[in-house]
Amino acid sequence: MEDFLELAKENTKKDLETCGVLGAFLEKGTFYVTTLIIPKQESTSNSTHPSQSCFMSSIDLHTQYSYQVMVPEAFAIVVAPTDNSRGYGIFRVSEPNGMSLLKECQEKGSQFHSHEETVDGGPIYERCTHVYKNSNLRFEIFDLR
Repeated sequence: MEDFLELAKENTKKDLETCGVLGAFLEKGTFYVTTLIIPKQESTSNSTHPSQSCFMSSIDLHTQYSYQVMVPEAFAIVVAPTDNSRGYGIFRVSEPNGMSLLKECQEKGSQFHSHEETVDGGPIYERCTHVYKNSNLRFEIFDLR
């Protein structure tokens, strides 16, 4: 987390989000995150997390949905540097209801929007409880900006 916060510091000062992608390998049913990639990106001022609380915005939800469709084990880490109660959260779109709702959403794209309730009234996304941090793993960072 600290490495990402340092790389995002200049954007955070300007109230701009920074996107990062994690890479991992699978061994005996466990994913081990070993890589952080900061892709080339255009940050805009209509962001939420540099100055607000830790949650998944509609843009975050659609981004996570696209990863989770391809890799069901995918999870999102949302960093909210000014949220004193929780500086980061690890989330996934709920299955099957959140995934179904986002699949049918007509407001895809880069604009913030609200979502209807899921069929059973449950959350669209949930906290991950199966992600553990292991500082003994080798970790590489690729900043492509």
